[in-house]
Amino acid sequence: MYKTIISSKNLKDIINDKNLIIFDCRYNLMEKDSGFKSYLESHIKNAHYINLESDLSSNITKHSGRHPLPSILKFSSILNSFGVNSNSQIVVYDDENSSMCSRMWWMLKLVSIENCAVLDGGFQSWLASKLEVDSEIPLKVKQENIEYSYNNNYIVETEELKILLEKKDIHLVDARDKDRFEGKIEPIDNKAGHIPGAINLPFKNNLEKNGQFKKVSELKEIFNDLTKDTSKSIVNMCGSGVTACHNLLAMEHCGIKYSRIYVGSWSAWSSYDDTNINRGVTIENEN
Repeated sequence: MYKTIISSKNLKDIINDKNLIIFDCRYNLMEKDSGFKSYLESHIKNAHYINLESDLSSNITKHSGRHPLPSILKFSSILNSFGVNSNSQIVVYDDENSSMCSRMWWMLKLVSIENCAVLDGGFQSWLASKLEVDSEIPLKVKQENIEYSYNNNYIVETEELKILLEKKDIHLVDARDKDRFEGKIEPIDNKAGHIPGAINLPFKNNLEKNGQFKKVSELKEIFNDLTKDTSKSIVNMCGSGVTACHNLLAMEHCGIKYSRIYVGSWSAWSSYDDTNINRGVTIENEN
């Protein structure tokens, strides 16, 4: 079973397995309909479409951040409707450097579904390998009736994060690009900058130029500073709790486990009037 990353070749080898379920998670934050339109034009055979906002998020509230988790009833219903169970091998992909599908991967882990892998290099890699695509929307062949629950031990809310930062008990890892982290630009949220004490590790650092993940040895080097002080836990964040999952995936892939996600991330933190904000460089990692 594949639990972190799967190559196009390995997916091709299991493409007809009866327990395989593929989810196309293509989504663009700026052009929100483009992912589904692309799916309708062409996708990996038998892939089902999952939408970041309508399926993997809930309604935004004042301090929730831009992509709060859906209710467990809603997410359970989605999984049951596609026949997901403990025997399923799930593969997820997108065309945004695996940043969108990593959210789906993490949410499955959040409900204790471990047999899920991200397609290395995404849809572009599949196309480059000249593997089979089609435009047919597959039928949902079976339904399940499983009761899921979120493991809240892997979720951090704003108030808890404030306490952890005050105690200096965590490595807070921000996956946003350097310019957004430093507050030079902010294309989405109302305030620019970063949480004081955060470490900037842009998620794109996990990838080669072709969009595939770097070797495990290289990923370990990127996260080396986080593993030196094991007394501190790791909390991942980004703009809205999506690309943070990419860093968590890369960590899991190279053996760094049990890190958490601040789901509200910068969009939640910056929604408060009394939260501290830094601009410019604080802690820098050159890898």
